[in-house]
Amino acid sequence: MIEFFLADTNIGFAIALCSVLALALLEGLGMLIGLSMMNLLDHISPIDLDIDIDTNINSGGLTPLLGWLCLNRLPLLIWLVLFLTSFGMTGYSLNYLLLNSVEISLPSLLSYSLSLIIALYLTHYIGAPLSRLLPKNESSATSNSSFNGLIATITIGTAKQGSPAEASLVDSYKQKHYVLVSPDSNDEEFTQGQQVVLVEKKDHFWLAVKFTQ
Repeated sequence: MIEFFLADTNIGFAIALCSVLALALLEGLGMLIGLSMMNLLDHISPIDLDIDIDTNINSGGLTPLLGWLCLNRLPLLIWLVLFLTSFGMTGYSLNYLLLNSVEISLPSLLSYSLSLIIALYLTHYIGAPLSRLLPKNESSATSNSSFNGLIATITIGTAKQGSPAEASLVDSYKQKHYVLVSPDSNDEEFTQGQQVVLVEKKDHFWLAVKFTQ
């Protein structure tokens, strides 16, 4: 059994589960000295998401994907533990079942790829209900409502009224955020790379106007 857990095809899964134990140990030690790893990771995280968890992942862009993965709803430490545990347990279970049922061992690349895909889905479907039991993860540096007047750059897609596009901005604390933006007028659209000014916060996106120097 030890040989199975430490086999070459399983070494990545072993690292993932050992990382979970290491994170738990660090959090426990941090609590003894009054320093929470959970709060520390949330504070130093360079990305804050302003997107609803039900955003359609098929709309494209990085923001819907990260929102679908619940990164905007779960503290980063909890998300890491959930993902790494899902990845490690999925990989071991997949390889164990195949080895004992049909006596074959998947190539490492295929095993890791399948486990990663399954782990991402598990992270979404477990993270969504879990996020309802926890306070929403908010940036410790600034509130999303304070973005009014900041300059953002369209990163993916073309923004039209009724069809927001993804944009990135950096706040006064040098923290990077991703938001969805839509033009403030019907006859305007923003293309990739264009700079805009955020003017009004809506439920799941920002209204913006063209930035002119």
